[in-house]
Parts: sequence; structure tokens; C-alpha cells
Amino acid sequence: MLHGAGEIKVSQECRPANHFDATRPQHLRDARQMHLLVIANRNIRLYYDCHDSYEIDESAAGQVDCYFKRSFAESRIPDSLKSKVFPLGLNYEVYSNQIDSFEQQRVSSFQAQSHDPDGLRFRPTVEKMQAVPNCRLERGVLFITRAWDPYDHPDRSEEKIAERIHINETRARCVELLKREFGDRFLGGLVHTDYAERNYPHALLPNTQVSRKKNYVELLRGYVVCVGTTGLHGSIGWKMGEYVAFSRAIVAEGLSYQVPGDFKPGQNFLKFHEPKRCVNAVHELLSDASLRHDMMIKNHEYYLSYLKPDAMIRRTLEIGLSNRK
Repeated sequence: MLHGAGEIKVSQECRPANHFDATRPQHLRDARQMHLLVIANRNIRLYYDCHDSYEIDESAAGQVDCYFKRSFAESRIPDSLKSKVFPLGLNYEVYSNQIDSFEQQRVSSFQAQSHDPDGLRFRPTVEKMQAVPNCRLERGVLFITRAWDPYDHPDRSEEKIAERIHINETRARCVELLKREFGDRFLGGLVHTDYAERNYPHALLPNTQVSRKKNYVELLRGYVVCVGTTGLHGSIGWKMGEYVAFSRAIVAEGLSYQVPGDFKPGQNFLKFHEPKRCVNAVHELLSDASLRHDMMIKNHEYYLSYLKPDAMIRRTLEIGLSNRK
């Protein structure tokens, strides 16, 4: 987007490589698949780490000028790296509005096409994945989520197994209580998977079509209050990024990680720490039009300043350039 607007000039070289590291803990062995190295002005090395967990790749960080971390926890960053590690911010799946030569080259090199079982690929572009505040929305509460199979990897630690079980139980309980409390004003549940169907049949989505990306995006445009829960490794879920991009009123678990800018509970979202409090927070938003509207405005402002893809990357480039002066 920045290249297309003439703000910067971009070139890329695609080098297929296997980044799997069998020596690392199970949840970090493929972490570098979520990393990107960018060279700015031919000599400034910027590193983007979009992995769910807080761990910094110290070997990579030692070789770059700036390291932008999605799951940024300042207390977890080694003192020797604090001057070069910065929060990247919220994330969600989004593509440029037009397929350009850069994307064509990446797809050709990495065979990165998504598989759509119906052959009807929905492309979540910047244009489709945002909305301005609409205080006249009347539909109620949306919470589409998933359950993670704790036992789908034989090498997973007991700690990570317990974490997945806790995430699943929290999500299923939120669905159960929201459904009971709000009835037809609530749409949500767990995505249909073998694990979810076996373990949480009472908390499933009404049907399998609801969670298809195109349908989900259309639902986001219609529901005024959206619910989010903590993701794997304490991460801020991708749904939070989507909700902010769509200027929704948000109820979410407290954030374990820091994001740039003035993004905080009470202003951009109402937080909860257990499912009953989730219901209370939804009630508060549904009953207070002024609170909803102010929150939607604040989230739209945050999107334009910190989350919209060109704004996010422009900010990191500015940090990278100033950090080398």
C-alpha cells in the first residue's frame, strides 16, 4: 500500500526455506514461519515477529536494528534487547485491495494459496475488512470462536495442554451463558471440528456455514457488540484486530500483552476475567448507547492510526529510521 501510494519504493526477493527448528520447545519450533526480515534504505534491518507467544528470537534480535513483536511483554524482554524491541500491535488476516506483482511472486514461490472447499475463495481485503462506526446497528452480540485440541501433538508440554483446556472451557462457558442470557440477540458458538463436536456439543455454532470467512465478515457488519477471548500462549486474538477494524463495541478478556498507542479497557473494550463477568459487560454495552458509540469512535480512530496496514507499517518504518540516527 505504501509503495502504491508512492511513499516508499519496495523490492522483494523470495527465497523458499525450511525454518523448522527441532531443538526448540514444541510451540516455538515453527515460530520463524511467522517472522519477516525487511531491509530499509539498504542497511537498516527491521524484523517483524507475529508469533502468538511472548518469546523473543534472541539470535535474530541480535542481528537487527529493530525488532517488532506482536505479543509484546516488556517484562519478558532481556535487558540487552530492550532498546530495539517494540510492540507491533494487533493483527488479523487482511490483503491489499488488488493482487499486485509482489503477492503474485510470493504465491508463485511459496504456493501460499488458501484452500477453499467450495472453490469460492473469499479474499479479505483492506476494503472489505473495515467499517466506520454505525451507532444505529440494532443486532446484538456476536462471538464465533474455536476449541483447540490439547492432545493433537504428542510433544506438547503439560503446561500448554492445560492452557488449551482452560481456553476451551472459558470459551464454551461464555457461549453457554451468552446464549442463555440473550437468546435470539446472540449469535455464536464453537466452530464445528471433530474435537469440538466430541467435547462441547452444547456450545457449537448453529451450523457450519456461519463460520465461513465471507459469512463471518458479513455478520461483523451487522452486530454491534463482539466478544473476544485470550488466544494461545496468552496472545491477543485475531478477532480483536477484526473488531477494531470494524469499529465494533467490544467485550474481551484482559490483555496479556501491550500494543502501541492509547488502547485500553473502559475506552476501547470492556474487560472480563471470567464468563459471568462477560455477560455483565455485554449487558452494560447493550444498555448504554453513549458508551457503545464512544467505544466505536475510539476503535475507528485507533484503526486509522495504528492498525490499518499502511499506518502500522509506516509507524514501524519511522521507528526504524529514527532508531538508527
